[in-house]
Amino acid sequence: MSVFKRGKIWWFKFSRDGSRYQRSTGSRSKEIAIRAEARMLTELDEGRNKLPSKRKPTTFQVAAKDWMEASRARWSKANTDIHSYNLAHLNKCFGKMLLTEITAERIGKYQATRKDEQASNRTINMEIGTLRMILKAAKLWRAIEDDVHMLTEDKNVGRALTPDEDSRLLEACAKSPQPSLLTAVVIFSNTGLRNSELRRATWSQVDLVKKTFQVAKRAKTQASASRIVPLNTAALGAFSVWRTRWPNARPEDYVFPTEKLVFKGKGAAERGSMTGYAVDRSKPLGSWKTAWASAKQHAKVECRMHDLRHSLVSKLAEEGIAQSTIKAISGHTTAQMVELYSHISQEAQRQALASLDTPTQAVQ
Repeated sequence: MSVFKRGKIWWFKFSRDGSRYQRSTGSRSKEIAIRAEARMLTELDEGRNKLPSKRKPTTFQVAAKDWMEASRARWSKANTDIHSYNLAHLNKCFGKMLLTEITAERIGKYQATRKDEQASNRTINMEIGTLRMILKAAKLWRAIEDDVHMLTEDKNVGRALTPDEDSRLLEACAKSPQPSLLTAVVIFSNTGLRNSELRRATWSQVDLVKKTFQVAKRAKTQASASRIVPLNTAALGAFSVWRTRWPNARPEDYVFPTEKLVFKGKGAAERGSMTGYAVDRSKPLGSWKTAWASAKQHAKVECRMHDLRHSLVSKLAEEGIAQSTIKAISGHTTAQMVELYSHISQEAQRQALASLDTPTQAVQ
């Protein structure tokens, strides 16, 4: 048994029952390293002798899996997907660590690494939120919570697109080798659907006769779940044209199924035309991320796909549509959220104030 230093960090190592254990404490304190080694030895001895222990040594990956299984029944599909996505990143860093080895310092380093990977503060905070829930379940969060600091989020990160940006984006999407991108962007721009609401949609949710789209029950919020969004001419046309690509589609098939794409045929690459194969209609498309990034670059427009939702809410607000109607369409729960998402243009504000002008108020 021994503690030792690597760089500025203290480690401990020992052997027990033929197994060798070596761990970093993530701390610059020798005293903490000695205590951490003693605690792990005690836990191992209690487990070997079948003595009751407050906490058995458990890796983060194992604890996360157990936590997910125990929580899945009370979560929506969307919530499960969010935590699964967060854990895919968290496991890369913490997966093989014991829960007791996760320190505030290590969490800080994780945040810095994810920032270097260009993850947004909001995304990183959501990942730390998942980590926090797992440590809380193991009664380990309270010991470090005062030293863990969430990142500052820009609540006004979204923006509305100008008509010129809209036009350039649509033109770029029309030239994209990803055949579903233009369809998706037109629908996003005319319905305000969230990415997951459309990407994971099945044909049973699209009614081309009644001209409606029914959001699935697994949606992000209770207000969003099962809401029915009317389809205007543009959205209906996009769904209708896309439906012709899948003449034998069943109601349970995904609107945007997973498929592999390849340039096929003479001159296909030059035309940017790709052919799909290995289609699996029982699985949704992974994402439009790569195709969307390329389209934005060609259009010379910097925005997120979620900004198409911002733009729709802003346009509705500029048209004077009641907030209750906007909430029903977008699935927002509060008027404050509608205000956050609407970005009334300066010209619209100018016109609103100009409507109050009267000749008698003019300054002579």
